[in-house]
Amino acid sequence: MRRLFSKAILTTLLVGAGLFGAASVTSAQEYWEYGDWRVFITDVDTGEDLRRTCLAMTGGDGMPSIRLEITDGDAGPPHHFPTPTYFSSVPRGHRPLIGNAQGVAFVFDRQGVFFGVAEGGYDEDGIAWSAASPRWQDAKNMLLWMKAGSLMEVRALDAYRASTEAYVASMRGFTAAYGKMMDSCGHSLEIPQ
Repeated sequence: MRRLFSKAILTTLLVGAGLFGAASVTSAQEYWEYGDWRVFITDVDTGEDLRRTCLAMTGGDGMPSIRLEITDGDAGPPHHFPTPTYFSSVPRGHRPLIGNAQGVAFVFDRQGVFFGVAEGGYDEDGIAWSAASPRWQDAKNMLLWMKAGSLMEVRALDAYRASTEAYVASMRGFTAAYGKMMDSCGHSLEIPQ
């Protein structure tokens, strides 16, 4: 485990509804690496309350990623588990490998599989993106496979041809990253079987 940095970032937000007053928001972010996974802990003090967001992810930096996110205000286990989400964005003029409303398979070590349906669109800069998660009732079992497995393939499903591999994520370091994320937001690390 390496703790790479902790820094405070001050940001000024404009308050809307026709008023142009400024409110100060203080934000601090911490970062850790565990194998192929990274954990980002962000504390935001809006002046009214303090909110903590915990994110674990692998990939990114121009490649697709797998992300899990939870806040200290979420219900958390055993009632709610963070949902693993595939996310991809592509340069302007290109299409993501997984399109809007396309079926997606999350395959673990060619043994376990979970299914979802992708969402997609364009951001405010015209950059195409797509995101896919398993069905909500499969989130807990998918987390168990992520802890036990070594690789997860994300595959785009097509009715007329074989599935297309969109991304392969390493699970090396996932268990430690999941533990850090959940503990930092005050949630149980246990995933009951």
